[in-house]
Amino acid sequence: MAAQREAIARAALGVLLEKGVYATSQRDICRAADISNGALYTHFRTREEVIAAACVLDHADRLNSARPTSWDAYVATFFHGRPEKGSPTSKRFRLSLQFSAELTQMQDNPESLSKLLFLYREDVTQSLAGLAKLGIVKLPLGLAETTEIHMQLFTGAEFQLTTDRGLSPDFVLGALRQGLATTAGLVDVPVRATTDIV
Repeated sequence: MAAQREAIARAALGVLLEKGVYATSQRDICRAADISNGALYTHFRTREEVIAAACVLDHADRLNSARPTSWDAYVATFFHGRPEKGSPTSKRFRLSLQFSAELTQMQDNPESLSKLLFLYREDVTQSLAGLAKLGIVKLPLGLAETTEIHMQLFTGAEFQLTTDRGLSPDFVLGALRQGLATTAGLVDVPVRATTDIV
């Protein structure tokens, strides 16, 4: 039962990334998963629950990847700048924005939404904890508060850059990096001079 639920969510993720939330029908999800409408509702009560479960899988896959071991890698893991139209990153961001808009019209959150937010928070938390262990950041506000601030900064910067095409990506990235560094207590890491041996 769990395996079929995951298979449906993975199929839904593929369709949602390709078509977006608004253009994806229940029929599209069933067709991609090769199931009937009844089978879909055996595993998910609503279309929004399928979407949330698909997003959970996407974040869970990322959480299982290697943690960043440098400040630049940390910033790049969570901030993608202005993605190229049609790229996987732009499709994921479109899915996030469209699903967020749908959530504003719902009475209750879909069942998987709490898990999705937990996974995102856990991703940032583990990354910051790893950087602290390496001595790259000091976390003067504590791990939990820094995580919450960074989640807001990443989300806000991507939204701003995506919705205001007049903004310079370098300007947004510079401001983001400054905010992240200040709240994380970034330690000045000396740049090692490299020389070529002749």
